[in-house]
Amino acid sequence: MFEILILKLSASVAIIFLLAGCDGAPPSNYVHGASRLAEKSLTNMVVVDGGEFLMGDFGPLVGEMLPFTRHQDDKKLHKVILDDFMISKYKVTYEDYEVYRATTGGRKLIVGLSKSYPKIIEGNVSVSVTWQQAKDYCLWLGEKTGKNVNLPSEAQWEFAARSRGQYLPFATDDGTFDEGRNVPSGEQKVQMIGTSFPYYPIGLYPPNPLGLYDMGLSGSEWAGDWYAEDYYSHSPVVNPQGPNVGVAKVRRGYTGGDTQLALTMYRRSAPPIPVTRDSNYELYGITPSYVFRCAINGERGSKI
Repeated sequence: MFEILILKLSASVAIIFLLAGCDGAPPSNYVHGASRLAEKSLTNMVVVDGGEFLMGDFGPLVGEMLPFTRHQDDKKLHKVILDDFMISKYKVTYEDYEVYRATTGGRKLIVGLSKSYPKIIEGNVSVSVTWQQAKDYCLWLGEKTGKNVNLPSEAQWEFAARSRGQYLPFATDDGTFDEGRNVPSGEQKVQMIGTSFPYYPIGLYPPNPLGLYDMGLSGSEWAGDWYAEDYYSHSPVVNPQGPNVGVAKVRRGYTGGDTQLALTMYRRSAPPIPVTRDSNYELYGITPSYVFRCAINGERGSKI
């Protein structure tokens, strides 16, 4: 049963290698697990009716009429029109990713700091991967389901985080950042994962009004787009997809410190393989909090 498999995965990643077989083909329990994962992933998709919104730092339009963020790359408020799409209510977890990895024969993930804080790679915590690993997972899910699955675009991500473009500073139940109630306090994070990293198990705190959990609040989520500082000044109105080329990919979400990073309009970026110049990715992997969720383009209503 898939439920039993998940418990084993949570207990020890090493079990994956015991079950993997010697001929390179995934064992039957992983084939069934992949089908269950695909079915679960579709069930967890939230319909987002398309529409028009003003993308960017909407601070001057609300409250004290002051910008929310300190950056300039989000200050060009611009109209965006999006088609209907669907997006996962949860980020992809280590349990999910290990089923995918075992099914496809991918390499074992290496996550920095996991030896010191093993709870950050437990099964129900968002998986931390490179941009290409995140994209490949979504594309694989599309192959398994027959749907047009991919990483969300930056515009889709912000539209969904703001519950279809509402003026919500944070993607919580009421748009506030209320530690201990709709986001965890430092003490709660230590209890959950052994450290105060802003990185914790999925689905424990209230979703935003659209029904999306931890949107930009537990790690920084990959978008599909290349990043450009001036993109908002010339992006297309309808279904923008980001620049054609670039050196960094868009990220959205909180990785600790200043809560500005959790704002729904706050833009960030990182190279597709997010390591420092002196790091050895093959040896040390990446640090936690490069997380993601998938989206389905061109569909609404029926999930299956």
